[in-house]
Amino acid sequence: MRHLALVALALFVAACGSPAPEGSAPARNAAIVAVDAAPGSVAEANWRRFGDNVRTWAPEFTLDLRTGANAGTPAQRIADVQAGKVQVAMLPPESAVALVPELAVLSAPGLFASQDEADYVLDRVLLASFRPLFAAKGLRLLDWIDDDWSDPQAGRVYRSGVIVANKDWYDRLTPHDRDVFTQAYGSAGQARSDSRAAAGAATEADTVGPVSDRGAAGDHAALIGQAGGQSQQIYDRILQGRQDFAAQRGGTR
Repeated sequence: MRHLALVALALFVAACGSPAPEGSAPARNAAIVAVDAAPGSVAEANWRRFGDNVRTWAPEFTLDLRTGANAGTPAQRIADVQAGKVQVAMLPPESAVALVPELAVLSAPGLFASQDEADYVLDRVLLASFRPLFAAKGLRLLDWIDDDWSDPQAGRVYRSGVIVANKDWYDRLTPHDRDVFTQAYGSAGQARSDSRAAAGAATEADTVGPVSDRGAAGDHAALIGQAGGQSQQIYDRILQGRQDFAAQRGGTR
């Protein structure tokens, strides 16, 4: 009897005095989200919608949405999300490229002939292509942040930031909760649509023609060589994705 009593007491002390193990419910159901979003901006509205979606689709989560100065600099966000201090972070294009150089391929002039083509290739082809590269940095690539077109009169350079999650944290989520955090920002295209409307994004009628028509192939080769890594493979997948998009539209690219 005395032996059983001592065992029971030891178990009680362990239960009360030990911290919760990693991956337990309190840790798994709390998420800090650090993003760039100026007060009153469309970006802030998109992230507020993200928070509302998470709370609706996964109400067991406690979400701490940090914006502006509270989110830290892009470099701090990268370090914090890699260390697991932050669960989800938004990185602007320049910071994303510094982390995964192959993303520079997206800034090749004239790479995409229209927004619809770019959206198709980024969503249907490049998310899967870039996820292993982010995984090597301890991150899960969740979605693109649409920065739209830069300098449309000078060859249409496409820019896109990224939303990333700490990979260890993401991997411990249930399949349902992984889907929640992957889809909550985009809201089935609403975030992209609102961002472009606010920016006065160019219409398809303003887009440029194929790369071959602009003589940009040499510039692309130089950019691919500078970015290195798997840039050529990424570029080849983009070309195939453009062909697939054209085939769906009944044309050629």
